[in-house]
Amino acid sequence: MNDSHLPLHFSVPKAATLDTLEAVLAIARRGGLHLAALELDSSAADDDVIFLQLRAIDPDLLALFMTRLRNVIEIIDIFPLHERVARMHVA
Repeated sequence: MNDSHLPLHFSVPKAATLDTLEAVLAIARRGGLHLAALELDSSAADDDVIFLQLRAIDPDLLALFMTRLRNVIEIIDIFPLHERVARMHVA
């Protein structure tokens, strides 16, 4: 199987991290994506930074996910990454 990968990161307010992450992962699951890696950086004062790597058989599913992700209220600054997220492997 040759999956497409989407590494990305985004910021969320510390008070909304778990709720926002739950919403993002639900969107990914409903969209047929698989979580390959997850990292949370809480070192900043105001916002947490979440690093995700998702995979899908169809790259169009990743594009649809990015469109849906922009509708999640608490997310700030969504950026695709060029390097691989590899600190916490989930799959």
